[in-house]
Amino acid sequence: MAEGTRDDQRTTPMRSPERNVISTDHSLYYEDLAVGQVYRSSSRTLSEADLTMFSMLSGDWNQVHSDVEYSRADGGQRLLHGVLGIAVVTGLMDKAGWFTSSAIAMTNLDDWNFLQPLHIGDTVTMEMEIVGRRVVSAGDKGIVSREFTLIDQHGEIAQRGRSGMLIKLAA
Repeated sequence: MAEGTRDDQRTTPMRSPERNVISTDHSLYYEDLAVGQVYRSSSRTLSEADLTMFSMLSGDWNQVHSDVEYSRADGGQRLLHGVLGIAVVTGLMDKAGWFTSSAIAMTNLDDWNFLQPLHIGDTVTMEMEIVGRRVVSAGDKGIVSREFTLIDQHGEIAQRGRSGMLIKLAA
């Protein structure tokens, strides 16, 4: 292969000392992934702008998201939308660049659990574990099953769920 091709640029994923977390600086293809691998994203702090823009996009202005006084009367603060956490997971994954050149499509979203509320000012990190993989019957692409965990700044799991992805083969 010519110098500068994707194969020349591929590096071996590095394992972090924590939980065998792998880091990489290139797009991952089907062959790069093995069941049990764990990848960790960078962190992101959730903002007032995130809450407002997601309310505008979704049209969900429920008072638990939009009314400061209502939330204070209930003893807390406004909640970010649960599905905003799913959107943040996909954004953190994109920012990491794990599937920039290899993703074809998301195939499913299963068993998503909202375990802790998300608030303005929370800083979250995402972990992705490869929990399954197979080549499709045509043999030209693969399906990878992933479990995502969204973790807040206190180390508490805010959300967890699974998603499948149709992915390119490296060859």
